[in-house]
Amino acid sequence: MRSALVLSALVVCGCGDSEQTSGGGSSTGGAPSGGASSTGGAWPTGGASSGGASQGGTSSGGAAAGSGGAGAAGGGSGGAAGNPSFTPDGCFKWKNQVELQAAVNEHACVEVQAGTYTLAAPVAMKPGHTLRGVSAAESIIKAAQSQWKFGCCDSQITDTLPSSPETNPFRVKNLTLDGAGVATYNVCCRGYVVEGSVLRRSRCSAIGAAGKGVTAKNNQMLDSAQPTDVPGKGKISCATGNFGGVAEGAAIYSEGAAEDYGTVIDGNTIQGSFGPALDINGAWGGVFKNNVVSDNTAWAAVSLYGASNWLVENNQVSHPANQPPQPYHPYCAAGPSGGHSAGIFLCQDTDAGNLVVNGNVIRGNKTSSYYGILSVGADELKPYFAPRNNTFQNNDVFGSVVGCADDFKPGQWMTDVNAWTGNNCAGTPGTGPTYF
Repeated sequence: MRSALVLSALVVCGCGDSEQTSGGGSSTGGAPSGGASSTGGAWPTGGASSGGASQGGTSSGGAAAGSGGAGAAGGGSGGAAGNPSFTPDGCFKWKNQVELQAAVNEHACVEVQAGTYTLAAPVAMKPGHTLRGVSAAESIIKAAQSQWKFGCCDSQITDTLPSSPETNPFRVKNLTLDGAGVATYNVCCRGYVVEGSVLRRSRCSAIGAAGKGVTAKNNQMLDSAQPTDVPGKGKISCATGNFGGVAEGAAIYSEGAAEDYGTVIDGNTIQGSFGPALDINGAWGGVFKNNVVSDNTAWAAVSLYGASNWLVENNQVSHPANQPPQPYHPYCAAGPSGGHSAGIFLCQDTDAGNLVVNGNVIRGNKTSSYYGILSVGADELKPYFAPRNNTFQNNDVFGSVVGCADDFKPGQWMTDVNAWTGNNCAGTPGTGPTYF
C-alpha cells in the first residue's frame, strides 16, 4: 500500500577509499522488485508483491586475499598477532587494496578503514560475515553516481538469498552507507543485522525487509528517497526507470504476503525521508520500538497496511500535520475530519491474501500529526474491512489536531473490537478515540 518501494523480486549490490572506487560484484540476493507498496505505490508489475526471486549474477570478487591476509575463504582467522593486515580480533583491514566484494568473500570479518570509498555496484554478504567500520564518522562507503546502474532493487549491501536467513545473519556495523540518490537501498533484504551505522540518501529506502531475520538497532536513517539531481542523469527518485513505481519511498520498507518476518527496528533516529519512516505492506509480526521519528513526509510517519501482530512501542513520532492523505488506497484516505496525515496509521481495505490488520499493539508512543493515530478501512464495502482486534494503550497524542480516530465502531462486526485504554485522545488522560 505504498509509495514505490522495491521489494518483490529480490536483487543485489556493491562498494570503494578517499573517493577511490571499488567494484562490487552482483550476487544472487537482493531486494524485491516491487508490488503495491503499503504506502500505495505500485511496483513495476503493479498490484501486490510478486515475491519472485531475482536471478542476479555471480559475485565477481573471487577469493583474493588481502595483502598479508592468510585467512581461508570465509575465515577471518588470518589475523595472527602482529599481522598488520588484521585487527587484534582477526578482522581484515580493508582500504581498497582489493575489491570489497573479494574481501568480504574471503574474510568472515572486514573492517573498512578511515576514508570515503565509492562503490560502483552492490556488495553481497555471505551469512554470518561482518562488514564494519572503524566508526560511522570515519568509514564511509558511497555509491558512485556516475557508475551505478540502478535497477528495481539494488542495495549497497545485500544478502545472497540464504535458505534460513534468520539463523545466521550477516552484520553491518559502525559504517556510513551513502546511497548518493542512486542506490535503491543502503542495506537489504533478509538475514542481516545493521547497527550503529548511518544510512543515508538511498534512492528508495535505508533498509528493506523482504524476508526473515532483519534487525536494525541504534542507527541514523537520514534523507531516504529524496529526489536527487545526478549529473548526466537528471532528477533521480524512487520511481526513476519505472522501478519502484512512485516517487515516494520510506526509510524502512517491508513487503510480504501475510508472513511473519519478525523484523526488529529498535532505537533508531529516522529523519528527512521523502515518504514514511516505516512503511509496512503485508509483512507481519515485527517490532518497532524506541525510535525517534521526525521531519518525514507523506501520509504517515508509521504506516501499517495489511500488517498484523506488530508491536509499535515507546516511539517519539513527530510528523507534519500538513501532509496529504494516503494516495494509493482511497478508502483509507480520510478520517473523521477529512483527508490528512497521521503520526501512526493503520489501514485495511480488503481481506484478499489475508491482508488484514489484526492483533497489533500500539503502546506508549508519543505521536503527533494532524491525526495522532488513525485506524481506517473500507467498512463501506464490508463491515470487517477495517483494522480490528488491535490494542491502543497509553499513547500520548498531544499536539495533534485530532488525537485518535477509529473506523471500526464497537459492535460493528461480531465481537471484534479495538481496545483503547489509557490514551489521551481527547486531550485529557483516559479519553478514547473519535469513531467514524
